[in-house]
Amino acid sequence: MALKHTHLLFVVLSIVLFYTRAFSRLGSGKLATNKGVFITSHSVDTLLLVTAVILAVTAGLNPAQQPWLLQKIVLVFGYIALGFVIAKASVKKTKYLALGAATFVLMAIAHLAVSKQGFFA
Repeated sequence: MALKHTHLLFVVLSIVLFYTRAFSRLGSGKLATNKGVFITSHSVDTLLLVTAVILAVTAGLNPAQQPWLLQKIVLVFGYIALGFVIAKASVKKTKYLALGAATFVLMAIAHLAVSKQGFFA
């Protein structure tokens, strides 16, 4: 139970840092490029992924046997890709569209995590 709560803490911190950096990039970008924010964000994301793997292994979950988990993993890769779009795009409209898509993906990931029911299962 402690591992699950630790994972959830990293989820919240990761999302807060993601939006902090994304909104900064829509403005001046100074906070997003701050070395402390950058290191903290990547450290939290790494710990989030580590706790996710430990949780899956501890629970005996195999993405090949759990469609919801496989879909969640695919969506996490999509979320990461959208973060790159927000960081690298030079057109603000592209950044806004990627941020909207990332928000939608986060909601889908949350749905899968809570319901444990795949979208296509």
